[in-house]
Amino acid sequence: METIEGLTGLGGALVYAALCRRYNLRRLLVTAIAANAVFTLAYLAYSGRSAPVIHGLGGLVVICSELALMDLAVRATPRGCESLGFAIMMSARNFAMKGSDVIGSWLLDSRGWAFADLVWLNAATTALVLVFIPLLPRLLLLGRDGEPIVDGAGAGAAPLAQEHA
Repeated sequence: METIEGLTGLGGALVYAALCRRYNLRRLLVTAIAANAVFTLAYLAYSGRSAPVIHGLGGLVVICSELALMDLAVRATPRGCESLGFAIMMSARNFAMKGSDVIGSWLLDSRGWAFADLVWLNAATTALVLVFIPLLPRLLLLGRDGEPIVDGAGAGAAPLAQEHA
């Protein structure tokens, strides 16, 4: 199943590469996170027969979501601090991933939650991220990849694709 996810994840990266030049980051974030939340509900139908399809869609959707979040992190990291920004982003991601494994296992084993309950919780917490997108600085979200960043005074900066190269 991981091989299927990996292959479709490569497809997700290609899809994101095409979309990031066409749409601004706000639209990409909202669409990718909403799609991820909705996709998570596919695990309610998880079985031996549905597993390859669910993992295949998962690779595509999850990679698009992660790339949108990485795009945001790159844009938010000041020039010269790229390594620190990446390290902080990956630390937060790893903490969330491992923390959700621990909490999910505890809910399943100690609190008697059913697998379907965990799927709903995962989808809901993923969708909750959408509440915070409007709180992000507009400057980070309105441009498309390759466009210059324009500050409040109207002065342009380097194109986004070159900003953190």
